[in-house]
Amino acid sequence: MTTAPALRVRGVRKNFGDHAALDGVDLDVADGEVVTIIGPSGSGKSTLIRCVHQLETIDSGAIYLDGELLGHERHRGTLRPLSARRVAAQRGRMSMVFQQFHLIPHFTVLRNITEAPVRVHGRPREEAEAEARDLLARVGLADRAAHYPRQLSGGQQQRVAIARAVAARPRVMLFDEPTSALDPELVDEVLAVMRNLATEGMTMVVVTHEIAFAREVADRCVFMEAGRIVESGTPDEMLTNPRTARLRSFLARHRDTHTTPQEPVS
Repeated sequence: MTTAPALRVRGVRKNFGDHAALDGVDLDVADGEVVTIIGPSGSGKSTLIRCVHQLETIDSGAIYLDGELLGHERHRGTLRPLSARRVAAQRGRMSMVFQQFHLIPHFTVLRNITEAPVRVHGRPREEAEAEARDLLARVGLADRAAHYPRQLSGGQQQRVAIARAVAARPRVMLFDEPTSALDPELVDEVLAVMRNLATEGMTMVVVTHEIAFAREVADRCVFMEAGRIVESGTPDEMLTNPRTARLRSFLARHRDTHTTPQEPVS
């Protein structure tokens, strides 16, 4: 990992009316690092990564990707918002996987994965399709290229969504509780794909309620509450010997519910 962080969040605040969803958040994510974010509902976890992906605008603070300020530019000593086109270009350097799969229902699996590389990034279709088939093999769905989303299980659809995100060749992958919409028996197949990405060196920020996954995969774990980072450290430090009473209380109510994920099955 390099000394300069791939992603840097500094003093970020975000309000929804009178509610402070983010209250001065600082976070660095190094190149190749996997950071998991845990915390109770409403703690600001999802808002944080939505702000990183510029799906929400921040009220103050700054977010940098490889040293580039996101969403704004400096002009004559002040900051001004970027155009929608430039924001889209910055957003294109990251990929986000949501709770819901957001696959296009009338596109085949293969086209769901290749549409953005071809239409947005201008890659040759043959190259994009070859890469998509390779990604489908990596997520255990090599035989599903011609299927439509309705023909897949929830776990399979989420694996396609992850393959689609990887196809964009992102600098950073963001995950917003990617298993929360799945039936329990489908969770492990998705976590296995994410675990493989981590071992391949993908820079990842993962909002999750899967404490066992955070323990097994993360380089660093972050605990949030009330829009702030309360505790941060290695999974062993935080999840085995938490420093704060609040994290100890949270963990007592969230026992590990999954073992090491198995290889994905079709």
